[in-house]
Amino acid sequence: MTSADLLMLAKKCGAVKEGHFLLTSGLHSGVYVEKFHLLEYPEILSEFVEALLPKLEGPFDRVVGPALGGMIVAYEVASQLGIPASYAEKARDGSFVLRRGHGVSKGERVLVVDDVMTTGGSVRKTIEAVRERGGEVVQVGVLVDRTAESPADFSCVSALRYVLPAYKPEECPLCAKDLPLLRLGG
Repeated sequence: MTSADLLMLAKKCGAVKEGHFLLTSGLHSGVYVEKFHLLEYPEILSEFVEALLPKLEGPFDRVVGPALGGMIVAYEVASQLGIPASYAEKARDGSFVLRRGHGVSKGERVLVVDDVMTTGGSVRKTIEAVRERGGEVVQVGVLVDRTAESPADFSCVSALRYVLPAYKPEECPLCAKDLPLLRLGG
């Protein structure tokens, strides 16, 4: 499936929204990708994961994704690869931890996955949680990469690269037009 096909699927299921949005990162954007619409339909999630799989360079022993949407992605990727999935959850201090028996063994080769990446913050915290347990992060994969620039501290592959401008609040042209600011998802 091509990037154009994946984007069409995302728009068809209502995952791509236009307006003035406050992103989880604190940045503003005129386009929002509502990850839960991608995850709501198993057939759409499966298409995105199938587009991601050929870009992965294993072998991997385990897939780890951050709560909440990344957990669903991790499960689907792990299911298609035939390996276990684990989940990183947010701790009180803002870091991510592996709980509920979802450990990573020392030396395990781990694929970190997530749904939509804007700044890489959740991925970065998941990588830290895996490394704290002694796991080796072999690769990072996301369904949708909307970053303008790839993160400097890790490489990432994506099913769909959909670069969308994101602005600091003080530099946002949508704020300058007094458009109402919306916060969706999380």
